[in-house]
Amino acid sequence: MLQCDELIFKQTAGQIGETLEKAIKVLSQQDKNQANSHFGEQIPIDLILLNKEKAISAVIQIAKKYWGNIDLFLFEKLQDTSIDLEHANERLNEFFNSSSGQKALYHYLNIHHKLRFDHLIGLVFGKEIEITNHVGGLNCIYFYKVNRKYFVHIIYNQKEQFWKILFVKKVYSIFLQTSILSIADSIDLMKQLKLNIQQLFTLNKTVSMLNYLIEKIEYNNPPCFQLKELHIFSVITHYNGGKRHLQKLNRVIEDVYNTWGNGRWALTEKEHTILTYMLAIDSYKKGNFERTINYVEYLIHKDRLNNHAIELIVEYSDVLPNIKPEPNSLVKLYNKNYIEKIFFILIDAYVQKHHYKEVIRLLKEYEIASCTAIYDYFNREDNEETPFHQIEATVQRDIIFIVDHTPQHILHSLEIWHNNYLNIDSYYYEIALMSSKHITNILIALFATEHYELFDKLMEVYTKYIKVDEHFIQLRDFVADYVKQ
Repeated sequence: MLQCDELIFKQTAGQIGETLEKAIKVLSQQDKNQANSHFGEQIPIDLILLNKEKAISAVIQIAKKYWGNIDLFLFEKLQDTSIDLEHANERLNEFFNSSSGQKALYHYLNIHHKLRFDHLIGLVFGKEIEITNHVGGLNCIYFYKVNRKYFVHIIYNQKEQFWKILFVKKVYSIFLQTSILSIADSIDLMKQLKLNIQQLFTLNKTVSMLNYLIEKIEYNNPPCFQLKELHIFSVITHYNGGKRHLQKLNRVIEDVYNTWGNGRWALTEKEHTILTYMLAIDSYKKGNFERTINYVEYLIHKDRLNNHAIELIVEYSDVLPNIKPEPNSLVKLYNKNYIEKIFFILIDAYVQKHHYKEVIRLLKEYEIASCTAIYDYFNREDNEETPFHQIEATVQRDIIFIVDHTPQHILHSLEIWHNNYLNIDSYYYEIALMSSKHITNILIALFATEHYELFDKLMEVYTKYIKVDEHFIQLRDFVADYVKQ
C-alpha cells in the first residue's frame, strides 16, 4: 500500500464522510480549513506524488502481489485461451522481475494510464481476454505523470468505495494545486475522475462537481490547449447531464465560442463540428426546427461529419452514437448512428417547416437520407426500369434480419414482426416508431412535390409492413388538407 494511502486508511479503517475528512486534515497538518462544499479537504500534492523509481516500484510490487499468481479460479477462467497455463506463473514472474518487462509496463502505463488484470495478461502473453470481475483483490491501478513525478493510485476490491472516493479527492487536489500544463493527458485524468464520481453520486451531483472544478481550474490557469479541451469536456458533461444541465447547454457553448473563437487556441473545424452536433440535437429536442436545419446543414455541408468521423468517434464516443450505418435499410433505429440521426431530424425539421423540396433534394443527394432503393429511384437513367420492387424487398429484408438475423425464415419472421411491432413492450416497437415517423415524413414530401408514383408504391409498402396509426393519421390529414388547398 502506498504510504499516503496507508496513513489515511489506518486513521479511517476505510470509513468515509467526516472520518475521512478529519484524517486528511491531520495528515495535511492544516491550520486552516481547506475544505470546499463539493470535494471536502484537499490533500497536499507532495504527499500524493512519487518520483519515477518509487512509482514504478510501487506498481510492480502491488501488481505482482495481487496478480502475479494464477490460482485455481483464474486457471479455470483461462482454460479456453491458448495461454500455456502450466508455465503461466513463471512467465508472470519473469515479466515482473526483468528490465524488459518493467519497461513494457512503464510504457503501457504512460500511454493508457490504467492497468487491469486483462491488460496485464495482454502485455505478458500477447492475448486478449475478457474477465469482467475483479481479480486477486485488486480492481485497477492508475498512473499519470505530473510535473517530473507520478501520481499512482490503487483501487482495491475491499472497501472499494473508500478507494474510489480517495481517488476523487487526490485528483481534485492535483488539479487545484498544480498547473494543468504539468499534468500529462489531463483530459484523460478528468474523464477518469468523472467515471468514478458517476459511480459514487447522482448524475446531477456529478455534473455540478465537475463544473465547479473546471471553473476553479479556469481561474487558476492561463489560456492553453488543455484548458480548451476541458471546456469542451464540460459542454459534453452538460449535454449528457440530464434535463437540468441540458437547459444550460446553449449558454455553456456560447461561453466556449466567446473564449476560443479566435486566437492561438481557436476552435478547429473538428471542434466546431462536435459543438454544432450537440446544438442540432438540442434544438430538435426543443422543437426549434429553424435552428435544427441551420445546424444540420452546416454538418453535412462539405461532408464535415464524414471528414472528421474517425477522430470524432474516438474522442467523443459519449456524444456520437456510432453503430455502423445502414444505407441499404429503411426500417432501423435511426438514433443508433450519428449520421442517420442527423438526417432523420433534418428531414423532420424540413417537413415541420413545409420545405418539401428540400427533403427531395436530400433524397436525391444522400443515399443515407432514406435508403439505397429510393436513392436509386431518384438517380436512375431515363431509360432505366423503375426499381419499385426494390423498396418492398428492402423493407422485407430489414424486418427479417431484425427478427431472425438471417434470411432463413422469411414468412415466420414477418409474422412475428406483424404480431409484435405495435406492442409498446416489444423489442421492435422503438424501431417501428422511428421508421414509421421517417417514412411518413418522406411520404408527405413526395405527395407535396407530386412524386405520385413513388408515393403510391412507398405508401403500399408502409401500410403493409410498418404502419403506426398516429403517424398514418397525420399523413392522411396532411393529404386531405393539401388536396383541399
